Amino acid sequence: MKHYILDGHNIIYKNSSNQPRSTSGRAQACNGLIMRCQGLIAGTTNKCTVFFDGHPPGEIATGIKNVQVTFSYDREADTIIKSFIERSKNPRNLIVVSDDTEIKNFARVHSCTILSVAAFLKKINESGKTVDSEKPSVDDLSIHEWLKIFNKK
Repeated sequence: MKHYILDGHNIIYKNSSNQPRSTSGRAQACNGLIMRCQGLIAGTTNKCTVFFDGHPPGEIATGIKNVQVTFSYDREADTIIKSFIERSKNPRNLIVVSDDTEIKNFARVHSCTILSVAAFLKKINESGKTVDSEKPSVDDLSIHEWLKIFNKK
């Protein structure tokens, strides 16, 4: 089992043409990344943990099988990512996705696999499950409502 560790804002803000400026835009970008993770690991035993800096910008998708979302609140996400890597029982199973040099070097020292943001986005797009152009446009409320419907036990 592989466990993807994503430096969320590093991924979102890497694409200069897709930098969200409003709170709803940031929430939509976060949710988009979370949904792409779900598509990437669907049908596998793999996991994905997405770390974001700061506070949630609005309604964020949660309760998705094998996808965990963590906000750093008053700390830096980098610190939380490093702590997660350090506490991992088997860091060789971690795939750290970031272009942050400090995170990559820390992950490398702990024997994690490092994946650049560009390589990760290419992998997602090649999976065929998460290409944005194939999905209808939805707003944050729609995502939240569908998640509530499908996550009922």
